Amino acid sequence: MTESTVWARQTRVLHFGMAITVSFQLLISLIMAAPEAGEKRSALESLSFEIHEWVGMLAVLIVLAHWVWSMSSRDNSNIKTLFPWGAEGRASVMNDLRQLKNMKLPEGGGQGGLPGLMHGLGFLAVSGMALTGAVLFFILPEDGSKNDTAELVHHVHGFIANFAWAYWWGHLAAAFVHKRMGHDTVKNMFNLR
Repeated sequence: MTESTVWARQTRVLHFGMAITVSFQLLISLIMAAPEAGEKRSALESLSFEIHEWVGMLAVLIVLAHWVWSMSSRDNSNIKTLFPWGAEGRASVMNDLRQLKNMKLPEGGGQGGLPGLMHGLGFLAVSGMALTGAVLFFILPEDGSKNDTAELVHHVHGFIANFAWAYWWGHLAAAFVHKRMGHDTVKNMFNLR
């Protein structure tokens, strides 16, 4: 296990927080119901919506902390790892894609390249969910009455949720493939020591 295949401890802690809150948010969204004017919700739908709102605000704090950490970090957890747009980063992504073509999976971890890019794209989806969810937390009418701004933000939140779900499933699949290939990626990410 090289240093470049292990994310920094702070990144692992923030990733763990995002994994828990985002997974919870996605799963609870399957049973909750937002307030609608004149419509009755079950107690479970109402309670799950309230929980979704408050866990969502916790997720917002974790996402913000992750952005601050990624912007200020000087190690392999910095923003260039998540968004490898520079010449070196693009070359690393292209090299990883060539390796995939030859059935060789990139090791994963904090070395950037394709794994970093995939984490960056997921981070953008989660950030979009957090941002629109936070706006909804403050502007969504509790009585379910119509509000054009809230409706628009709610639709954007739902649209981004499709990307968050796709990323969530893809992330689980990639973790499984890494494990099958003998990589310690999952163990390394959730080792908080």
